[in-house]
Amino acid sequence: MAASPLRFLHTADWQLGKPFARVSDPDKRALLRQERLAAIGRIGTVARQHGAAFVAVAGDLFDTHQPTHADLSAACSAIGAIDLPVLVIPGNHDHGGAGSLWQEPYFQQECRQLAPNLTVLLERQPLDLCQLGLEAGLLLPCPLQRKAEPLDPTAWLRTLDMSPWADQPRIVLAHGSIQGFGAEESDTDDENPPVPTNRIDLAGLPAAEIDYVALGDWHGLKQVGPRAWYAGCHAIDRFPRGADYRSGQVLVVEVARGQLPEVNPVATGAIQWHQLHHRFNSDDDLERLEQLLQDCIGPRSNQDLLLLELDGSLSLAAAGRLQALLQRLEARLLRLKRRDRTSVAPNADELRQLTERAGDPLVARVAFRLQQLAALDDAQGDLARLALRELHHACVNR
Repeated sequence: MAASPLRFLHTADWQLGKPFARVSDPDKRALLRQERLAAIGRIGTVARQHGAAFVAVAGDLFDTHQPTHADLSAACSAIGAIDLPVLVIPGNHDHGGAGSLWQEPYFQQECRQLAPNLTVLLERQPLDLCQLGLEAGLLLPCPLQRKAEPLDPTAWLRTLDMSPWADQPRIVLAHGSIQGFGAEESDTDDENPPVPTNRIDLAGLPAAEIDYVALGDWHGLKQVGPRAWYAGCHAIDRFPRGADYRSGQVLVVEVARGQLPEVNPVATGAIQWHQLHHRFNSDDDLERLEQLLQDCIGPRSNQDLLLLELDGSLSLAAAGRLQALLQRLEARLLRLKRRDRTSVAPNADELRQLTERAGDPLVARVAFRLQQLAALDDAQGDLARLALRELHHACVNR
């Protein structure tokens, strides 16, 4: 008789202890690090609400193969609170070779005391879920033994005899890039360059023998085959690359032998990463930018990161208001990443205010010379336009 459908959570790439080095404020870095732990609690809530039998983490539980003791303890505490079996494979960041963190006495002790529900799968061998007291099912772990594996970590499955588990759903747990996954779609962000190895050949797997392939490494949600998915990171950790990029979720998966899986994403991330492009065709567009930011961020503080791309032209006064706006954003956001190509062009009234100052001839002469230099399309011109803006601000507001 066929086994009952099996429901579980698929997640990956928690990368606990990630330093977020591009965030300059240490307090804000700490908030981002803490959020990754808080999201684990939300994973536990999702698992219980959806009746999941276990949580499968497809690699990169930690950001490094040498996490601090504090990160190890915090991770074990958060995982223990899930109160369901949590099955983990090592990924490229926390690989499972000799001398890895998984063999450290400190981790093993904390795991026993704080997370007895955590099982780290270090070997490429079948795991009958009944051995863990779970519903009938077969887990096929493909852990990485080093940061960069030259061979396909799923290759062992091509010759595996799965007949002893004839009626049980079969789940592959793997970490890496699938064949044909371009560099632009690899596991990259501000702090992690692409890894050219750890390639998985999905087409080489015995498709008829496998019911679901739970993948990690790509931090966005992505279906890459009828039975193969990347869950993405449980907490968003980079700016989106396109309108269809999704992160900050787990997958609720239900599998049955020989059937297509049912896969449903459920949000678990709280921190938002936004990308906004705005062009200034006139000074009026500054108000439009403020409205866009209000729509995007609202009244929140220390809950958002923003990649802001600006271009176009503003008057001196409007450029000064823009700088004040950007300073407020710097304070409110966890990170403001700017690509500012806005040029500053004084309007006729502003030039008259500076160059026609009978009672202040020195300012008039300086402004006239800066006006000439500002016409240059080089670094000297950029500096002159900046100086004009500051001179205008000082003269108008004194």
